[in-house]
Amino acid sequence: MLVQLTRFAMATMGGLAGLSVKGLIDWNQQIGYSVETIIILFVILGISVGFILGGMIGRELQRGYEFLERYVREMWLSDLILGVAGLLVGLVIALIVSVPVRGLQPPTLALAAQVGIYVVLGYLGMRVAFVKRGDVKDAFSRLVPGSPSASGEPARSGIRLLDTSAIIDGRFAKLLDSGFIEGDVRVPAFVLSEMQTLADSADDARRARGRRGLDLLTTLRGGDHPVEVFTADYPELPDVDSKLVQLALDAHASIVTVDFNLSQVARFQGITVLNVNDLATALKPNHLPGEHLRVQITKEGKEPDQGVGYLEDGTMVVVAGARALLGEAADVFVTSVLQTAGGRMVFARLGASE
Repeated sequence: MLVQLTRFAMATMGGLAGLSVKGLIDWNQQIGYSVETIIILFVILGISVGFILGGMIGRELQRGYEFLERYVREMWLSDLILGVAGLLVGLVIALIVSVPVRGLQPPTLALAAQVGIYVVLGYLGMRVAFVKRGDVKDAFSRLVPGSPSASGEPARSGIRLLDTSAIIDGRFAKLLDSGFIEGDVRVPAFVLSEMQTLADSADDARRARGRRGLDLLTTLRGGDHPVEVFTADYPELPDVDSKLVQLALDAHASIVTVDFNLSQVARFQGITVLNVNDLATALKPNHLPGEHLRVQITKEGKEPDQGVGYLEDGTMVVVAGARALLGEAADVFVTSVLQTAGGRMVFARLGASE
């Protein structure tokens, strides 16, 4: 609709411009055509040029409008109000500061100086408001009795933020389909940028992981559980993890990840973390000493005569005396189980339990 309106406006302006051009020169004397013919030719030419330019300008305006609409829709109401307040403060300051420059000569210089002051101070007002959004929210919450921050318990929004490791891992998609991950799942724009950087990497392994993650997001976007992009950003923060933690704090959201260090940092700051590895570890069978297992010995262990195999759930089994059985299946019994940050390790021996 915006493209059509722009085309109509530009075509109308072009037709009027063509009509005005016919009076600049005595075209009848110059080229020998009648006045009526000249009017028709220039009006058609002006409408055609306006129609073409209107389509180009209209498409750009449409893209800008759609981007602005998405940005405003995904922006928190508190951030929108804070940005408008910062803009108004900046414009008020610009109104005061611009008084001395109104007397500059020539008048065009004074006008340009005033416009520059308004633009710069208005932008600075919004930026300062966004940078200090956390302090403003905390101060406001202390003034409003019963608000979530004033009571010390931040309200949870139900938003789940995906980090790069969770997207590359991919298991969150099955949890989303099965209903174990509920709420509004979103990908911050800076995480998506990091995924694109991985997909464009010169390293084959990094490029493959990045493209796999982007393909998964594209598939989910058109499925039953769409994953939306969160456009908020924190250019003052140096890395993606810091931005993700700050966004989770501001949005009162949870983080979905498989990154152990990010999980620890986020939990320390009171953020709910859904670590897919923790869930996988919790769902692994709890093998007890004396239990019989059958495992494929796939590689040698670190100690002499050790063999290593894996159960179907990925649990590592270290078997004493099984190095000679490399590539074969062996019946073993569990001697002990060790829980580590990376999961469970099962230690076993060949044969029947004693």
